Amino acid sequence: MLQRRTAASKSSSRKQASSSNGKQPNGNSRRRKKQRSNSIALRAAIFVVSFILATLIIVANHLFGTNAINGASANINKKSDLFKFYLRNKVNANVPDDAIDPAAEERAKQREARYHSLYRPKFDQNQLGYDIYNCPSTPPDNYPMAWTTVEVLSNWMPHDVTTIAPAYREIYQGLCVFDYTTQYDAALNYRKAELPFIIRNDPNVISTARRWEDDTEYLHDALGDETLFRTERSPINEFMWYRLRGKGMPRGYVKPPNDEINMSYGEWLERALAKDAMALQDEDLSAKVSAMKKRRMQLVTDNNKQDDSLENDDHDQDNSTEEEKLKNWYYFRLTTSLRHASNDPSPEKFVYDELPFLDPRKRSESQFYIVDPSEERGINCRFGMRGVISANHFDMSRNFIMIFGGERRYILGHPNQCKNMALHPIGHPSLRHSKVDWNNPLEWDENPEFKQALVNEVVLHAGDALYLPTAYFHYIVNLSLNYQCNARSGTTHENAKHIRECGFNMG
Repeated sequence: MLQRRTAASKSSSRKQASSSNGKQPNGNSRRRKKQRSNSIALRAAIFVVSFILATLIIVANHLFGTNAINGASANINKKSDLFKFYLRNKVNANVPDDAIDPAAEERAKQREARYHSLYRPKFDQNQLGYDIYNCPSTPPDNYPMAWTTVEVLSNWMPHDVTTIAPAYREIYQGLCVFDYTTQYDAALNYRKAELPFIIRNDPNVISTARRWEDDTEYLHDALGDETLFRTERSPINEFMWYRLRGKGMPRGYVKPPNDEINMSYGEWLERALAKDAMALQDEDLSAKVSAMKKRRMQLVTDNNKQDDSLENDDHDQDNSTEEEKLKNWYYFRLTTSLRHASNDPSPEKFVYDELPFLDPRKRSESQFYIVDPSEERGINCRFGMRGVISANHFDMSRNFIMIFGGERRYILGHPNQCKNMALHPIGHPSLRHSKVDWNNPLEWDENPEFKQALVNEVVLHAGDALYLPTAYFHYIVNLSLNYQCNARSGTTHENAKHIRECGFNMG
């Protein structure tokens, strides 16, 4: 319409010029020049706006794929996985905190109710001597209460991971549970005493847990389908850490069946959801897994990238058949360091942005969890699938362990139980780890000291943070697909004598 009006104006001017024998009054001449100038400016403005729109469309196609424009399947490359997520996340970051999706809030409440119905502490204040939900500010002398491994394991064998209501588990829990908003000072006393505890209801931790747990596509968008990450793989569900050095292996040593490969987050998520779908007999979840598999296979076909996208030459891509992969177990790893936390976009920056309470640079948010910033060792995330077990062991530093989705069972032991844990000794590829199969009572009998070891247990869920002091033993059972990240910060020596007594050095 603007161009038509301009053309009509020119036609009218020409008629006026003809009727006056080529002679134009000065006023008309100035008006015609002004009209011509306005027309040129208008065309220039239209050109600029069109150019900007076209550029935005091209950029959108490049960053978001053609899927963002016309709904077709998009081919995602490694760099755009994170960049696409960051653009969307920066927009979402401007949404006020009180703009919470009511449906998401309701789902969170349902998950919380389900958790408390399935996992119930077996002992109350009268039996423990303290109320785990209202612990005294000063740790009790008998804290934390512990029971023999036989009692705890016989009550709930580690391989039995799926519990469906109305059934429930009675937990041999001796650890205090503190509320971050109302019991912060009491929790701080336990941390200073280097005793284990759980703290929950930290608004920042809860916020991240809600994002990660409520929508499986949140992390999927961030970590993508093509970027490959270090992932542990095993034909059995029990994972034993080991490090092979030189040729001096112990006589009769048999390497554990787990190894390391490269895998995309998208494929790991697909396989973890498949384990959940099978255990729960969930048809909707099975349909989602089928759709994810179809998309993954299409990406492989479109990009022809079976062997071209390796990012870590030390570990091979998983070349197992699809049938073998269905039987395998996978433990996804996302290890970050502060040195790379400023690389944008990158998985490291994503993790540090999502978990500011584990970032030593942000002391107002991390001072409770990062005890000694000078000794921080990065953020280590381990995403587990239902049934995966990590062998009992201890580490040489304090640790804060957080769950941002799903559930994990931890069986814990004080360092003074070191002699009873039947550990592989120094020089063994799996030193510091128990050689006993915790699922096999026959092996308990072969190691009678193990039957006397004292332990307690907790089931952590989204929003929980577990403080684990230096050298505390922990045996991990993944009860569902879950997201766990932890940060270490310094070593303490209050239990060094117990570690030395069973043959290990603490410096």
